[in-house]
Amino acid sequence: MHRTPSPTAAFWLAAFTYFIWGFTFLASRVAQNYGSPFVLLFWRFALAFVLMNLLCLTGRFHVRLRGRDLRPVLLAGLFEPVLYFPCEQYGLKLTSTSFSGVMIALIPLCSLIYGAVFLREKATLQQVLFSVLSVAVFAGAAYMVASRACADSFSAFERTYVTCLMGAAAFGVLSLLEHRNDLRAVVQPMTHAPFVLAILFLSVVASVLSYIALNRALEVLPVARTAVLINLSTVVSVLTGVLILHEPFGWISAVASAAILVGIWGVQRFAAPPPPPRHERSLTQNIFTSEG
Repeated sequence: MHRTPSPTAAFWLAAFTYFIWGFTFLASRVAQNYGSPFVLLFWRFALAFVLMNLLCLTGRFHVRLRGRDLRPVLLAGLFEPVLYFPCEQYGLKLTSTSFSGVMIALIPLCSLIYGAVFLREKATLQQVLFSVLSVAVFAGAAYMVASRACADSFSAFERTYVTCLMGAAAFGVLSLLEHRNDLRAVVQPMTHAPFVLAILFLSVVASVLSYIALNRALEVLPVARTAVLINLSTVVSVLTGVLILHEPFGWISAVASAAILVGIWGVQRFAAPPPPPRHERSLTQNIFTSEG
Protein backbone atom coordinates (compact mmCIF):
# COMPACT_ATOMS: atom_id res chain seq x y z
CA MET A 1 0.00 0.00 0.00
CA HIS A 2 1.31 3.43 -0.99
CA ARG A 3 1.68 5.55 2.12
CA THR A 4 2.04 9.32 1.87
CA PRO A 5 4.98 10.64 3.92
CA SER A 6 4.35 13.07 6.77
CA PRO A 7 5.32 16.72 6.23
CA THR A 8 8.37 16.23 8.45
CA ALA A 9 9.47 13.11 6.56
CA ALA A 10 8.87 14.89 3.25
CA PHE A 11 11.01 17.81 4.39
CA TRP A 12 13.94 15.50 5.20
CA LEU A 13 13.51 13.59 1.94
CA ALA A 14 13.83 16.86 0.03
CA ALA A 15 16.75 17.99 2.20
CA PHE A 16 18.53 14.67 1.52
CA THR A 17 18.03 15.12 -2.22
CA TYR A 18 19.48 18.60 -2.35
CA PHE A 19 22.36 17.77 -0.03
CA ILE A 20 23.33 14.93 -2.39
CA TRP A 21 22.87 17.14 -5.45
CA GLY A 22 25.41 19.55 -4.00
CA PHE A 23 28.07 16.91 -4.74
CA THR A 24 26.93 16.36 -8.32
CA PHE A 25 28.83 19.44 -9.49
CA LEU A 26 32.06 17.93 -8.23
CA ALA A 27 31.28 14.51 -9.76
CA SER A 28 30.33 16.14 -13.06
CA ARG A 29 33.53 18.18 -13.08
CA VAL A 30 35.54 14.95 -12.68
CA ALA A 31 33.56 13.15 -15.40
CA GLN A 32 33.94 16.04 -17.84
CA ASN A 33 37.68 15.44 -17.84
CA TYR A 34 36.98 12.27 -19.85
CA GLY A 35 33.78 12.89 -21.77
CA SER A 36 31.54 15.64 -23.10
CA PRO A 37 28.46 16.79 -21.17
CA PHE A 38 26.11 14.85 -23.47
CA VAL A 39 28.13 11.65 -23.07
CA LEU A 40 28.19 12.15 -19.30
CA LEU A 41 24.42 12.68 -19.22
CA PHE A 42 23.75 9.66 -21.42
CA TRP A 43 25.66 7.30 -19.15
CA ARG A 44 24.16 8.88 -16.04
CA PHE A 45 20.58 8.29 -17.08
CA ALA A 46 21.18 5.06 -19.02
CA LEU A 47 22.66 3.34 -15.96
CA ALA A 48 19.93 4.84 -13.78
CA PHE A 49 17.28 3.44 -16.13
CA VAL A 50 18.92 -0.01 -16.07
CA LEU A 51 18.96 0.08 -12.27
CA MET A 52 15.28 1.00 -12.12
CA ASN A 53 14.40 -1.95 -14.36
CA LEU A 54 16.42 -4.23 -12.09
CA LEU A 55 14.42 -2.90 -9.16
CA CYS A 56 11.21 -3.72 -11.04
CA LEU A 57 12.41 -7.32 -11.42
CA THR A 58 12.46 -7.69 -7.62
CA GLY A 59 8.66 -7.40 -7.60
CA ARG A 60 8.69 -4.65 -4.96
CA PHE A 61 8.49 -1.79 -7.46
CA HIS A 62 5.92 -1.43 -10.21
CA VAL A 63 5.57 0.76 -13.28
CA ARG A 64 2.18 0.86 -14.98
CA LEU A 65 2.20 3.24 -17.93
CA ARG A 66 0.16 1.46 -20.60
CA GLY A 67 -3.24 3.01 -21.29
CA ARG A 68 -2.62 6.07 -19.09
CA ASP A 69 -2.40 9.73 -20.01
CA LEU A 70 1.35 10.23 -19.96
CA ARG A 71 1.38 13.89 -20.97
CA PRO A 72 1.79 15.32 -17.44
CA VAL A 73 4.72 13.08 -16.52
CA LEU A 74 6.30 13.51 -19.97
CA LEU A 75 6.09 17.26 -19.48
CA ALA A 76 7.94 16.93 -16.18
CA GLY A 77 10.62 14.82 -17.85
CA LEU A 78 10.95 17.35 -20.66
CA PHE A 79 11.70 20.11 -18.17
CA GLU A 80 14.13 17.95 -16.26
CA PRO A 81 16.35 16.29 -17.32
CA VAL A 82 15.97 17.01 -21.05
CA LEU A 83 15.98 20.83 -20.96
CA TYR A 84 17.62 21.54 -17.63
CA PHE A 85 20.67 19.29 -17.50
CA PRO A 86 22.42 20.31 -20.74
CA CYS A 87 22.31 23.93 -19.57
CA GLU A 88 23.67 22.95 -16.16
CA GLN A 89 26.46 20.79 -17.56
CA TYR A 90 27.65 23.27 -20.16
CA GLY A 91 27.42 26.04 -17.59
CA LEU A 92 29.59 23.93 -15.28
CA LYS A 93 32.04 23.28 -18.11
CA LEU A 94 32.42 26.99 -18.82
CA THR A 95 32.50 28.24 -15.22
CA SER A 96 33.52 27.02 -11.76
CA THR A 97 31.80 24.48 -9.53
CA SER A 98 30.98 27.08 -6.90
CA PHE A 99 29.59 29.61 -9.42
CA SER A 100 27.39 26.96 -11.04
CA GLY A 101 26.10 25.99 -7.61
CA VAL A 102 25.26 29.57 -6.78
CA MET A 103 23.31 30.00 -10.03
CA ILE A 104 21.04 27.09 -9.02
CA ALA A 105 19.70 29.31 -6.28
CA LEU A 106 17.22 31.13 -8.52
CA ILE A 107 14.95 28.05 -8.47
CA PRO A 108 13.13 28.84 -5.20
CA LEU A 109 11.85 32.24 -6.28
CA CYS A 110 10.75 30.92 -9.66
CA SER A 111 9.09 27.91 -8.01
CA LEU A 112 7.26 30.17 -5.57
CA ILE A 113 5.79 32.08 -8.52
CA TYR A 114 5.01 28.94 -10.56
CA GLY A 115 3.36 27.24 -7.59
CA ALA A 116 1.11 30.23 -7.00
CA VAL A 117 0.15 30.59 -10.67
CA PHE A 118 -0.27 26.97 -11.77
CA LEU A 119 -1.07 25.08 -8.55
CA ARG A 120 -2.89 27.88 -6.70
CA GLU A 121 -0.58 27.39 -3.72
CA LYS A 122 -0.63 30.30 -1.31
CA ALA A 123 2.63 31.91 -0.24
CA THR A 124 2.95 34.24 2.72
CA LEU A 125 4.65 37.62 2.42
CA GLN A 126 7.42 36.34 4.68
CA GLN A 127 8.03 33.39 2.34
CA VAL A 128 8.36 35.73 -0.63
CA LEU A 129 10.84 37.93 1.21
CA PHE A 130 12.97 34.99 2.37
CA SER A 131 12.86 33.39 -1.09
CA VAL A 132 14.24 36.61 -2.55
CA LEU A 133 16.91 36.57 0.14
CA SER A 134 17.88 33.01 -0.76
CA VAL A 135 18.27 33.82 -4.42
CA ALA A 136 22.08 33.27 -4.69
CA VAL A 137 19.31 30.47 -7.86
CA PHE A 138 16.67 29.34 -10.70
CA ALA A 139 16.44 26.22 -12.98
CA GLY A 140 14.28 23.17 -12.07
CA ALA A 141 11.20 25.11 -11.02
CA ALA A 142 9.07 23.95 -13.94
CA TYR A 143 9.96 20.32 -13.21
CA MET A 144 8.87 20.65 -9.59
CA VAL A 145 5.54 22.16 -10.54
CA ALA A 146 4.91 19.54 -13.25
CA SER A 147 5.96 16.67 -10.98
CA ARG A 148 3.78 17.86 -8.10
CA ALA A 149 0.85 18.36 -10.47
CA CYS A 150 0.93 14.70 -11.55
CA ALA A 151 1.78 13.27 -8.10
CA ASP A 152 -1.81 12.03 -7.66
CA SER A 153 -1.68 10.09 -10.94
CA PHE A 154 1.83 8.61 -10.92
CA SER A 155 3.90 7.21 -8.08
CA ALA A 156 7.30 8.65 -7.22
CA PHE A 157 8.93 5.55 -8.71
CA GLU A 158 6.97 5.89 -11.96
CA ARG A 159 7.86 9.57 -12.32
CA THR A 160 11.52 8.77 -11.70
CA TYR A 161 11.35 5.88 -14.16
CA VAL A 162 10.04 8.13 -16.93
CA THR A 163 12.61 10.79 -16.07
CA CYS A 164 15.48 8.32 -16.43
CA LEU A 165 14.05 6.84 -19.64
CA MET A 166 13.68 10.27 -21.26
CA GLY A 167 17.16 11.29 -20.16
CA ALA A 168 18.77 8.12 -21.50
CA ALA A 169 16.96 8.39 -24.84
CA ALA A 170 17.47 12.12 -25.38
CA PHE A 171 21.10 12.27 -24.34
CA GLY A 172 21.93 9.04 -26.16
CA VAL A 173 20.77 10.61 -29.42
CA LEU A 174 22.45 13.95 -28.67
CA SER A 175 25.77 12.34 -27.73
CA LEU A 176 25.81 10.39 -31.01
CA LEU A 177 24.95 13.50 -33.01
CA GLU A 178 27.65 15.43 -31.16
CA HIS A 179 30.25 12.83 -32.15
CA ARG A 180 28.86 12.28 -35.67
CA ASN A 181 27.56 8.78 -34.90
CA ASP A 182 30.95 7.65 -33.62
CA LEU A 183 29.89 5.10 -31.00
CA ARG A 184 33.49 4.65 -29.85
CA ALA A 185 33.62 8.27 -28.67
CA VAL A 186 30.55 7.61 -26.49
CA VAL A 187 31.87 4.35 -25.05
CA GLN A 188 35.54 5.33 -24.60
CA PRO A 189 35.09 7.43 -21.40
CA MET A 190 33.81 4.30 -19.62
CA THR A 191 37.34 2.86 -19.82
CA HIS A 192 38.51 5.42 -17.24
CA ALA A 193 37.96 4.56 -13.58
CA PRO A 194 37.34 8.17 -12.39
CA PHE A 195 34.63 8.60 -15.03
CA VAL A 196 32.98 5.30 -14.05
CA LEU A 197 33.01 6.17 -10.34
CA ALA A 198 31.57 9.62 -11.02
CA ILE A 199 28.84 8.16 -13.24
CA LEU A 200 27.93 5.53 -10.64
CA PHE A 201 27.41 8.26 -8.06
CA LEU A 202 25.45 10.42 -10.51
CA SER A 203 23.22 7.57 -11.66
CA VAL A 204 22.61 5.47 -8.54
CA VAL A 205 22.67 8.10 -5.79
CA ALA A 206 21.97 11.43 -7.50
CA SER A 207 19.40 10.15 -10.01
CA VAL A 208 17.57 7.05 -8.74
CA LEU A 209 17.65 7.53 -4.96
CA SER A 210 17.48 11.32 -5.00
CA TYR A 211 14.72 11.67 -7.60
CA ILE A 212 12.56 9.09 -5.85
CA ALA A 213 13.08 10.96 -2.56
CA LEU A 214 12.29 14.33 -4.17
CA ASN A 215 9.21 13.02 -5.96
CA ARG A 216 7.96 11.55 -2.68
CA ALA A 217 8.50 14.90 -0.98
CA LEU A 218 6.57 16.69 -3.74
CA GLU A 219 3.52 14.57 -2.90
CA VAL A 220 3.25 16.49 0.38
CA LEU A 221 5.23 19.72 0.45
CA PRO A 222 4.16 22.82 -1.49
CA VAL A 223 6.56 23.73 -4.29
CA ALA A 224 7.83 26.84 -2.48
CA ARG A 225 8.92 24.92 0.61
CA THR A 226 10.52 22.16 -1.46
CA ALA A 227 12.31 24.40 -3.93
CA VAL A 228 14.01 26.63 -1.39
CA LEU A 229 15.85 23.57 -0.07
CA ILE A 230 17.72 23.37 -3.35
CA ASN A 231 19.92 26.08 -1.94
CA LEU A 232 21.49 23.40 0.23
CA SER A 233 22.99 22.22 -3.05
CA THR A 234 24.47 25.66 -3.54
CA VAL A 235 26.17 25.67 -0.15
CA VAL A 236 27.50 22.13 -0.58
CA SER A 237 28.74 22.80 -4.12
CA VAL A 238 30.50 25.99 -3.04
CA LEU A 239 32.21 24.17 -0.15
CA THR A 240 33.27 21.21 -2.32
CA GLY A 241 34.58 23.59 -4.97
CA VAL A 242 36.61 25.50 -2.41
CA LEU A 243 37.84 22.62 -0.24
CA ILE A 244 38.43 19.96 -2.89
CA LEU A 245 38.99 21.84 -6.16
CA HIS A 246 40.63 24.83 -4.43
CA GLU A 247 38.36 27.35 -6.14
CA PRO A 248 38.39 30.91 -4.72
CA PHE A 249 36.02 31.79 -1.89
CA GLY A 250 35.62 35.52 -1.21
CA TRP A 251 33.42 37.56 1.07
CA ILE A 252 30.69 37.72 -1.58
CA SER A 253 30.41 33.92 -1.59
CA ALA A 254 30.33 33.90 2.20
CA VAL A 255 27.53 36.47 2.35
CA ALA A 256 25.57 34.67 -0.38
CA SER A 257 25.87 31.33 1.44
CA ALA A 258 24.69 32.91 4.69
CA ALA A 259 21.75 34.53 2.89
CA ILE A 260 20.82 31.18 1.38
CA LEU A 261 20.71 29.44 4.75
CA VAL A 262 18.66 32.25 6.29
CA GLY A 263 16.34 32.11 3.28
CA ILE A 264 15.80 28.36 3.72
CA TRP A 265 14.96 28.87 7.39
CA GLY A 266 12.59 31.75 6.64
CA VAL A 267 10.56 29.98 3.95
CA GLN A 268 10.06 26.95 6.23
CA ARG A 269 9.36 29.10 9.31
CA PHE A 270 6.76 31.35 7.67
CA ALA A 271 5.02 28.79 5.48
CA ALA A 272 1.28 29.18 4.99
CA PRO A 273 -0.72 26.63 7.03
CA PRO A 274 -1.51 23.53 4.96
CA PRO A 275 -5.13 23.06 3.83
CA PRO A 276 -7.13 20.45 5.78
CA PRO A 277 -7.35 16.94 4.28
CA ARG A 278 -10.01 16.49 1.63
CA HIS A 279 -12.29 14.40 3.85
CA GLU A 280 -12.25 17.12 6.50
CA ARG A 281 -13.13 19.80 3.95
CA SER A 282 -16.00 17.66 2.68
CA LEU A 283 -17.28 17.14 6.23
CA THR A 284 -17.17 20.88 6.93
CA GLN A 285 -18.99 21.66 3.70
CA ASN A 286 -21.70 19.10 4.52
CA ILE A 287 -22.21 20.61 7.98
CA PHE A 288 -22.67 24.11 6.60
CA THR A 289 -24.92 22.79 3.82
CA SER A 290 -27.15 20.94 6.30
CA GLU A 291 -27.35 24.01 8.55
CA GLY A 292 -28.36 26.19 5.65
